[in-house]
Amino acid sequence: ETSRADGSRFGGVEAFWAGENDAFTKSKPTFRQMELGLHKLTGLAYTTDELLLDAPALGAVLNTAFQEEFGFKVDNAIFEGSGAGIPKGVMNAAALVSVAKESGQAADTILAENIWNIYSRVWGRSRANAVWFVNQDIEPQLFGLKDSAGNAIWLAGGNAANRPFNTLLGLQILATEHNATLGDKGDIVLMDLSQYLWIDKGGIKSDSSIHVRFLNDEMTFRFILRADGQPIWESALTPFKGSLTKSPYVTLDARA
Repeated sequence: ETSRADGSRFGGVEAFWAGENDAFTKSKPTFRQMELGLHKLTGLAYTTDELLLDAPALGAVLNTAFQEEFGFKVDNAIFEGSGAGIPKGVMNAAALVSVAKESGQAADTILAENIWNIYSRVWGRSRANAVWFVNQDIEPQLFGLKDSAGNAIWLAGGNAANRPFNTLLGLQILATEHNATLGDKGDIVLMDLSQYLWIDKGGIKSDSSIHVRFLNDEMTFRFILRADGQPIWESALTPFKGSLTKSPYVTLDARA
């Protein structure tokens, strides 16, 4: 769906009001083919038999370390992967909306107006699932943001069951290493990841062998993940009424 205008919803579905015994008017959706091919993420480590005997937990440590590393690489691919040999990330999606900075806005700043403009460009149906992803460098800019009545739009989370996370305009905030630093495009992104398609072939496969480095008295540990992903939306959406496009993925232009 690229437009909500009549005749464009779902690429061509339209309903018509009709009187008794009137003939029905036909319409049908248009489908787009998305192709995902499994890409291979790999990890390899050698360790001596002496070390394995002297530190029996080393095998478990290696498994934990590579699982975390694979998680990091997957998260980064989902966020900004190029799509060439790796999954395509949200920051490279054709549907990404990048909101302009305010006139005269100083470099390396976040204003309340930026937040409101980003929020207003997120597709309404995505707001239930949307989360703010931010670089921790921008958090001091968020803490003091207020609306015109002086009310804070950033609220600290706590142990309360109804708000365990920090929120911005009522939506959860997650700090990541993948967001750009303060002032660069991508330092703050509001996105609905239910609109991202991910496939994998059974998760991380791990194997070990004494044969690869037998003459060196080393054990080989190998890790493989076959996966792919890409944003579902082909382009930003033209609303039924209004001139500004909407998207499940919205960020802020650079403020250099």
